[in-house]
Amino acid sequence: MPDLPPISAIVPAHTRFDTLSKSLSAILACDPPPDELIVHVDGGAEEIVRQVRAAFPAVKILCSDKLLGPGGSRNALVEAAANEWVANFDEDSYPETGGYFGRLKALIARFPEAAMFSAASNDQEKKETMIQKVAIPSGCGCVFRRSWVQRTGGFVPLPIGYCMEEVDMGLRLLAEGGQVFMDPLLRVVHDKIPPEHISAELSAGVFRNTVLFPFLRFPVWLWPLGAWAVMRRLFSCLARGWVDGLADGLSTTPAHLVNHLSYRRTIPGPKVLRWFMLRWKPQHVIPADEVRVLMESTYKR
Repeated sequence: MPDLPPISAIVPAHTRFDTLSKSLSAILACDPPPDELIVHVDGGAEEIVRQVRAAFPAVKILCSDKLLGPGGSRNALVEAAANEWVANFDEDSYPETGGYFGRLKALIARFPEAAMFSAASNDQEKKETMIQKVAIPSGCGCVFRRSWVQRTGGFVPLPIGYCMEEVDMGLRLLAEGGQVFMDPLLRVVHDKIPPEHISAELSAGVFRNTVLFPFLRFPVWLWPLGAWAVMRRLFSCLARGWVDGLADGLSTTPAHLVNHLSYRRTIPGPKVLRWFMLRWKPQHVIPADEVRVLMESTYKR
């Protein structure tokens, strides 16, 4: 039997102990469980810290008075993780089955070249039958090599990470030569009901990030691709009636770009285009059931 790689599980948290408690319970109930579980409580939420300590004494807790956002929290968690493989969850996501980490260990054995594994978090991904190389990992359920994330420079710390965090990491990993595999049988539950209307603050943040991503990563000659993505976002919001916050997003975007100028590291154009091609058409690798057989024969629960 090959050596079982130790795995750290991490969860950034902010305000919701009800969903966080559900997620931590599900992670700890897995068989096998992760080798360590670390929570980062963001923005000085002392009540969350007290609740986690009381209910989950085995969980390691980090906290910050300053609001780091989900990306900043993940940077702190990655730095604190004791193991090379780090399983990432949100405070409202958790493994769908108790065999999550057993399957993950089998994936690591089958794909030693992987920089990251992306779990299936929506119905479309769970209907797939093939493990695929993908451009964008799932934000609420991915597993990465600590050394690969550190090689990219980590996540950009943003109070709102939507439309920036996972797309940015996916592009930078690909640019460094890393591969991301999506496994439809490595599944997470994202315990969140999509709202009919998003808040003005969230809408503004999403718009700013849609502009920030190409600004930070695309060479100037590919900025028209970024402008196309921004226009798609704008028309999508208008079509859904999500107009609250758009004016604020437009007016605050220049300052948002200036405030994050230090994170600008452009990716060579051919690599950006290759990432776009993979985004539009993921590459099928092997049937997902092949890893199920490996898991059942080698990493028995």
